[in-house]
Amino acid sequence: MGWFDKAWALLHDPPYKALWPLGYKPLGGKTHEEEARHLMAALLGGTKLGGGAPDERTSRIVAAADRLASSFDRWALSTEGEAKYWVKPAELVNPFNPAYATKVEPPPQEQFGGHIEKFVKNVNRVVREAGDEKEAYFALYAVYELAWIEAGLPALPADTRVPTHTIFDHLYATASVMNWVGDGGEPRGDGCLLEIDIPGIQKVISSARKAGDYRAGSMLVSLAIWGTAWRYMDKHGPDVLLSPSPRFNPFLYLQLRRLYGWGESALRLYRKVAGMALGADVAALLDKTPLVPGTAYLALPSCSDAERAVEHFEDALDEIRAMVLGEREAKLPLAGSATGDVLKIAKAALEAAPRRYLPVRVRYASISEAWGAAEEAAREVSREAGFEVDPARFIFWALMKVLKEKPAVPYPVAWFDKGGAPRFVKRYGGPWIYSSLDPDQPAVLKLSGVVTPQGVDYDEEAKAALAQIGVQNLAELAKVFRPKEALGPVDVLKRALYYGVSRDRVESVEAVALRWHYRRGYFKNCPDLQRRVEEVLQGADAEAVFTSPEAADKALAQAPQLCGGDPAVPAPSLMYAIIRADGDNIGKLISGCLPPAQRPPVEDRLVEGDKGQWEEDQRRLEKLEKAVQVLGEKAKCRGAGGGAEARYAVPSPAYYAALSASMMITALKDAYIVAKHDGEVVFAGGDDLLAFAPLAAAFHIVKESREAYWGEGGFHKIGPYSLPALAAYGKSYSVRAAHSITDFMAIEVEEATRLLEKAKEAVRGKDALAVSTSTGHAGFAKARHAALVEQIAEAYRTGNLSKNLPYDLERWAGDGLRCGGGETCREAASIILSYVASRNAKNGIPSLLEELLDVVADGADAALINAAELLKAAREWA
Repeated sequence: MGWFDKAWALLHDPPYKALWPLGYKPLGGKTHEEEARHLMAALLGGTKLGGGAPDERTSRIVAAADRLASSFDRWALSTEGEAKYWVKPAELVNPFNPAYATKVEPPPQEQFGGHIEKFVKNVNRVVREAGDEKEAYFALYAVYELAWIEAGLPALPADTRVPTHTIFDHLYATASVMNWVGDGGEPRGDGCLLEIDIPGIQKVISSARKAGDYRAGSMLVSLAIWGTAWRYMDKHGPDVLLSPSPRFNPFLYLQLRRLYGWGESALRLYRKVAGMALGADVAALLDKTPLVPGTAYLALPSCSDAERAVEHFEDALDEIRAMVLGEREAKLPLAGSATGDVLKIAKAALEAAPRRYLPVRVRYASISEAWGAAEEAAREVSREAGFEVDPARFIFWALMKVLKEKPAVPYPVAWFDKGGAPRFVKRYGGPWIYSSLDPDQPAVLKLSGVVTPQGVDYDEEAKAALAQIGVQNLAELAKVFRPKEALGPVDVLKRALYYGVSRDRVESVEAVALRWHYRRGYFKNCPDLQRRVEEVLQGADAEAVFTSPEAADKALAQAPQLCGGDPAVPAPSLMYAIIRADGDNIGKLISGCLPPAQRPPVEDRLVEGDKGQWEEDQRRLEKLEKAVQVLGEKAKCRGAGGGAEARYAVPSPAYYAALSASMMITALKDAYIVAKHDGEVVFAGGDDLLAFAPLAAAFHIVKESREAYWGEGGFHKIGPYSLPALAAYGKSYSVRAAHSITDFMAIEVEEATRLLEKAKEAVRGKDALAVSTSTGHAGFAKARHAALVEQIAEAYRTGNLSKNLPYDLERWAGDGLRCGGGETCREAASIILSYVASRNAKNGIPSLLEELLDVVADGADAALINAAELLKAAREWA
């Protein structure tokens, strides 16, 4: 299949097809197919893909891909050639929760041509720079949707009869499905769905001592998965990557900039559109943030390609290692090599290591393997619906089903060969030992240390070993490789990668804890304390700077008096917040399990033409929607949707394209929100998040992240453009306060994650918030209560609320209310909470405090205990 074929897949419908019946025909086509050809000629004129038109073969393949890519709700409707009616565009419906819809508001016709002219010019300008057909297709794929957004044009539905997906969802999905279609328009039997996964990803990331270690681990995972997927994209096109989506993905644009001259133009356009989405300049954020998760799905033309996944994974790991060591020109999205003493350490540690120094799991399924499942689904649905549904429509669903039923083949890391000889070189005497960060990894460096009056320093043995490597500046090196560490090859690689990409020290949680106050000028009136804080921010060990954790805590506790700080602002400290988040029922959402909200009916006034045919199509659609619920039962949707009314939508390539793009936009927003509040993102995948943040900003981050997840009325807005938000089941959060020196970071992150899962189990309807401290207090609320918890903390801080409140509440609750349950118990709990809170308040109690009693589902006693624990935990933010 040629690059021109794939270009036509992207262009076979003009993006303004929905407006066609309203007379929007800026290029004068007599039909929308003719308009598409005119648009293609304009977009590709003067490019390596220009000068031609799709022949019968190309048209046949694209038409077949169009059918296979379309959302399931289009399956029951008359085909475009048969339909004798049309529906005026009115709204775009969120495919994940049809309770949300946004109006379609195109520019007036007299202005529309100018917008299209700008769109065409911006696409053509970039594609013209491409040197051959392959590059031209990559350029078209990269800028097509972005140029539409930048031209000030709205998102339009792919089909106004069922406006649940945008035209770009459909077009990009069609390009992906081209990989599964043969020349005759039939599904290819060897067409393949590939899953690549790094198992134990949390362990790879959390083998850490510093905040930067976590982010470095996330960078390594992102680059390994992306580098593997890129080897397939480079051969077949970016459309093979289904998840994470290449759409709105900074890694695609950073990668293109590394490889092609025109890539800089594409990246510039991406930065502009991403800036529109986030409301800020995002250049610095994009160059350093890992947004690719540890699992990828690809649509490949053949499973013979999938068999090379492990080889490609090892090639990607080789490339990362070579880049970090400066042995190869940087071609990766996040790029940079170590320098100076860090480079010397990295070269010594990585002198010998297995090619596959990270584990990987691979599984794949072919269309021929999945065809039986597709036929069975078609029979069941056809029987329930009362009309025939083509088995090919179910091929994406069947591929996912068969893939998930297969065991993933693991390829672990082998640190010793079959004869027991080590595949690493240790740089210390005596027998080898384990890494102090990762017990599954042998240490190649043993940086033993001693306590001195100035803090912790390398001991003589470590200094001798470092001198042998050629290290010259021990003080600077200690900002990256601290004394009292035993590090394995991957530990060293992660630190060197972070150092090379960020061109900076490896960030510490001490710096995260102090940065918020420093950037707001809190220490400007106390120069001695400011100097010490600056040393920590520049990478020095806080324990050494302040001489001890106790001394640091004491000095910072005195800061409000010494520095004249605003009493309304929390006092600085070495406490920081761990923020862990996860989308509720995200696996169910991916599987097609939706909330019970029904798709809004199309108003009769919008239908023109043969209304009898329209009504018959609507009846068929209703039957189809009921019929596919038999597949929803197999997907176990009932629990996700809140009972028997849970709806099921058969996942299609268009559905998956919309989902993946939404996740990417959400991930970008989360990363920006954390950075805006001086936090450090470890990973952001759209559905999940791990970040370290200053205590003062923690609940602001939760509040804004939750708003970003739900979008504006269920949509992400980029100017007049709209993308559906994952506004189905909510997103749960865990916020944990920990001390940056005395608490072991990995354990605290693990506990924050455990409490997140516990909150999801305890809180009614999820959308939960766990608030906890490393001192042992943990309570639950709804995520919307983030502002309430912050309000409680402020009331503690200003003295409006006594810190004895939670203990008084415990005493009043006693051994239980013993009221038999029901509304009487709820009322009794409310009276107790209000009375105790009012006794502990000077100027009234927080207005939403009573809502905490409705969070957990285990009765009034449990509600009072939970409220008391939450009130205890909130004191840490005072």
